[in-house]
Amino acid sequence: MNRQKLTLLSIVGIFVILLVVRAFSGNGFGRIYVERGEASFVKVELPVLDAPADGDVKSEGVRSTWVDATSDEAVDFAGPESPRVAWRSVTPVSPRVYFEATIADEALQAALSTPFDATINGTDLGTALETWRLALLEKANAEAAGRAEPTVEINWTALHAAGFKRKTAITVNSGGDFEASLGAMLDAARAAGDSDAETTMVVADGKGTVTTTADDLAPAIGLSWSRTIGLWLAVIFTLAIFSFLYKDNPLYKIAESVVVGVSAAYWMVISLWDMIVPNLLGQLFPDFVQGNLLPGLGDGDPNWAYLVPAIFGGLLLMRLAPKGQYLSLWTLAFIVGTTAALRMVAYIEGDFLSQINATIAPLYQEVMNADGTVNGYSSFWASVRQITLVIGVLSCLTYFFFSVEHKGVVGKVARVGIWFLMITFGAAFGFTVMGRIALLAARFEFLFDDWLWLIDPTNQRSVAAAVGCLF
Repeated sequence: MNRQKLTLLSIVGIFVILLVVRAFSGNGFGRIYVERGEASFVKVELPVLDAPADGDVKSEGVRSTWVDATSDEAVDFAGPESPRVAWRSVTPVSPRVYFEATIADEALQAALSTPFDATINGTDLGTALETWRLALLEKANAEAAGRAEPTVEINWTALHAAGFKRKTAITVNSGGDFEASLGAMLDAARAAGDSDAETTMVVADGKGTVTTTADDLAPAIGLSWSRTIGLWLAVIFTLAIFSFLYKDNPLYKIAESVVVGVSAAYWMVISLWDMIVPNLLGQLFPDFVQGNLLPGLGDGDPNWAYLVPAIFGGLLLMRLAPKGQYLSLWTLAFIVGTTAALRMVAYIEGDFLSQINATIAPLYQEVMNADGTVNGYSSFWASVRQITLVIGVLSCLTYFFFSVEHKGVVGKVARVGIWFLMITFGAAFGFTVMGRIALLAARFEFLFDDWLWLIDPTNQRSVAAAVGCLF
């Protein structure tokens, strides 16, 4: 390796090292943030009040329904034996939301040590905590100074599981900071009830939540390492593909092979779950598919007519067998013939007949205004467009009419048809080129926006935050 190549390689290496260090220090670029939460539902028996026509007499009944586990119905009517369904939800958020949540987190932390005096006499725990929550939120908003909107939530699901009741009467003289006030309220509630669980105020990324230590609270908004690593892998493969502009190299070949392989695997999985499972297995074994694979699939009886496509699909797999490969030709012949027929019908209806209809339309086109009068300007240009269309179709047909020699008037009309054909081919080629340029622009936008944070077309980051992440 000569000195020039060694110098270039050293410069590129130093640049890459600085780029990676800057990306993973502080609020660096190339990161994806998500909001984590828990979605849970519980099945409860809710009372139903049926009123007669006179509205004087009411009789109580119950109905079974699924409700949000954090709703008032779940707190009041759910029991330890009630069926529950829960899962972790992950929603991508913009970096700006994360920056604002960080400010809100700092504002809540500062507000927690702010003096707070309140005397609660003869009220219930729900009202006391709501008063405490609004006061803390007011202090936190003042600390944030309009730069963020902190959120303070009461996790009644965790409190209810710990034995706290909304209607527990308490009397407390709370003073000092908010944490001490919260502790005084919950101590009074514990003294009146049967709960001895430790309950605290948890601040996680701009959201303050009153919860128990037994409740595993994940940060509301934070960095997603899996998605961030995926973003950087996409950047690496994009740059590897661009390296072909210099010359063919092993990085480009590796990236090309990975893209082809991943694309094939992706479409195979999509075809399995979007076509084979619901359309084939779902028709043959609906109960099994609904109970084990697709809970949202509707009920129904088995449709044994779908054994025919199942057999054809099995024959198609014979292409992979060492013997009997000729059996797959039956399926291939059926696919080719059916596809050709469907495409031919679609082409005749979508292109051929539509062009004939457009050609035989009146040359004079009227464009009406909203009040029913004729718009002369729009009518003029619509008529010009229709006349141009008819002239183009007739001249192109004349060019392809070889029974008459292209001389005289016929030759001039055919020459006009050539111009129309060249314009059409040029427009089609330009449309193709613009499509490729749009793909290239999308890749550059991905690099400069999602990765380097140099531009912000969708306002995902404030200007100050974006500029501050560069230094």
